[in-house]
Amino acid sequence: MRSLGSSLGLQVRNPKWTSYGALEVDVFPPTDEDFQLFMAALEPLGTIEFHRNLNEAPRHATESELFAEARSLFNSERYWETHEVLEGVWRRMEGEEKSSVQGVILVCAAFVHHQKGEDDVALRVLSRAEKQLPAGRDNFHGLDANTMRESVARILSTKVFRNFTV
Repeated sequence: MRSLGSSLGLQVRNPKWTSYGALEVDVFPPTDEDFQLFMAALEPLGTIEFHRNLNEAPRHATESELFAEARSLFNSERYWETHEVLEGVWRRMEGEEKSSVQGVILVCAAFVHHQKGEDDVALRVLSRAEKQLPAGRDNFHGLDANTMRESVARILSTKVFRNFTV
């Protein structure tokens, strides 16, 4: 993908693998037309599950809609995008809520590092996340906080990453 992108004048960076074998990359094209050409060149190589232009302004959505989108993205192992959605919510929060959202964002960041094969970094980030995850709540804005806390604790104790849904 990097060679193909380079031959078309694009940069392809940050490869991340999902547990089901999908490859996620960040593509930096000079123009939208260059990106469309790149996508057309990739089609014969395999299924393109999704693509999203991160240069576009985020759509207006309620906090509830953003948390629902974050849950869906997390459960699809699209951790970088989950992080991006939640960061917008996090900026507007205060106190314990803000800290709890930051804990979830750090879990996403840890899984991005895991997808990139950087498990040592991922475990350090996950250790920071554990201290900030929402405590004493089953449900945190539609996210299964119990599952998240239990799964993070299990990963940290075993040093083995296992994907989970929230």
